[in-house]
Amino acid sequence: MGWIADRFSKWRAGRRERQEIAESVERDAARRRESLADPSLTPSERLLQWWGEPSPGVGDDQLEQLESRYSIRLPDDFRAYLKAAMPAGNEWDAEGTRWWPLGDIKSIHEESKAHSYWEAEAGDDKRLLFADYLIWCWAWAVDCSDGPNRGRVLLVSGANHYVADSFDDFLDRYMRNDRSIC
Repeated sequence: MGWIADRFSKWRAGRRERQEIAESVERDAARRRESLADPSLTPSERLLQWWGEPSPGVGDDQLEQLESRYSIRLPDDFRAYLKAAMPAGNEWDAEGTRWWPLGDIKSIHEESKAHSYWEAEAGDDKRLLFADYLIWCWAWAVDCSDGPNRGRVLLVSGANHYVADSFDDFLDRYMRNDRSIC
């Protein structure tokens, strides 16, 4: 008879745990809906609220070092993200995207040197990778050139192409689970 009570107790504990997980998922979903609906937030602020975690961001001196390293000027909306929302470490979000900390951000050209099967294209020295999906199924880069694609976000997947007209546009579409950016 003791084994029945033991099994019943484990069943109740498992049921309670599943209920707590479901409640946590619903709280996260509600927080995300709230962040998307608040027009007073910038896309970077919305992203922080959407993640539900504070982020240290980076200072102007670190951003100037990044710009100097690649001889670029960061687009304003990407700079705002780095200052306000950039994670400090290897942060994975619930969707499987790793948002790169400042020390990992690099040009597509620089990243291609680590992969013998991947050749850099013209202009890749001015496109900075900032996030990847599920351990490099694909990645995203922002175009920091002074050309006509400045500020646009590029999907880096072998058949690279632009998927957003600005970093803010990318963030909004990412948080709305818009599959056109993948």
